[in-house]
Amino acid sequence: MPNRPLIGLNMSVAKSGSVNTGSCSIGLSYTDAIERAGGLPVLVPPYADAACLGEALERLDGFCFIGGPDYDPAFYGGRAQRAEELMDPRRDRFDLDLARRVLDGTPLPVLGICGGCQLISIARGGRLVQDLRTEWNRAGTLPHAKAERAASDGAGYRHDVRLADGSLIAHVTRAPLSLKIAANSFHHQAVRPDCVGADLRATAWAPDEVIEAIEPIPDSAFAKAGRFVLGVQWHPERMPDDERMRALFQAFVAAAMVESKT
Repeated sequence: MPNRPLIGLNMSVAKSGSVNTGSCSIGLSYTDAIERAGGLPVLVPPYADAACLGEALERLDGFCFIGGPDYDPAFYGGRAQRAEELMDPRRDRFDLDLARRVLDGTPLPVLGICGGCQLISIARGGRLVQDLRTEWNRAGTLPHAKAERAASDGAGYRHDVRLADGSLIAHVTRAPLSLKIAANSFHHQAVRPDCVGADLRATAWAPDEVIEAIEPIPDSAFAKAGRFVLGVQWHPERMPDDERMRALFQAFVAAAMVESKT
């Protein structure tokens, strides 16, 4: 049996009173999704020594950026937010450095999930809508955040996502001819349409036009001859029974398998 490709995943950091205390964690749904698709998850904590990150990236075959609390808006020129909405500063700084090094300094296939999709955009100079409920002035705005929905909706809430014809996201989810799939929703921020990021484009949208996926612009320098780079605003790892979400992870891990052989 061939070796499984090594897929790096960043980690959540519990806030603490000291930079040297606290703990890292990751939801098992992320690692389970990578395993089911044929990859070997490798957890990457926010190293204190940047040299450790360089060594880790040399050994990996792909990287998955996970979700979490909000990134510091100072990174993308946003307005100040409440401290309780923001992630731990150590993870914040590490993730931005990590994303820039992975995206700009390696050929690794990349999948960004929810906040990881936003991280891809930020690392490429993009900006965010910081709160959809108060800032997204579009008719029929959906309750994208779990806190905005009735408790009875639970984790089963789904909305349609429209996919761009010929896009990577349409290809890897094996989208139907209607170019629509169903996705879950657990976010209150999203990539801004007027500032997606250098060499990136939006390729999926909710019915209220909130961006649901980003990927490289075809033929751009960042695309690097078909490199797999994809950010999705929903949580496919929480939909293990959906064949389209399983296909998404399978395509990502397959791209990492190719990378592992080069």
